[in-house]
Amino acid sequence: MTLNELLELSTAEQEKWLADQLAGGKTPEEVYAALGTDKGGLGKVGIFYVPPKKAFMIKPMRGYQTTRLSGNEKTGDAGIQGGQTIG
Repeated sequence: MTLNELLELSTAEQEKWLADQLAGGKTPEEVYAALGTDKGGLGKVGIFYVPPKKAFMIKPMRGYQTTRLSGNEKTGDAGIQGGQTIG
């Protein structure tokens, strides 16, 4: 799976895929390599590995590097044109 393919999945599917990779014995570095990115690349889209929990966590509000809506937007917000992306 590539990073772009991962980003096309729902948040729940992303969490499951990442958790399955760790449960299968992969290290976070191996997961980054499998996605064709690195720690910073996943961080830009709001996905982080949290060592104390030994799990990947996905931020509810992803930031400026993604066009995925967080669910906190209102119809009148600047840049909201409907659908699943901000354009």
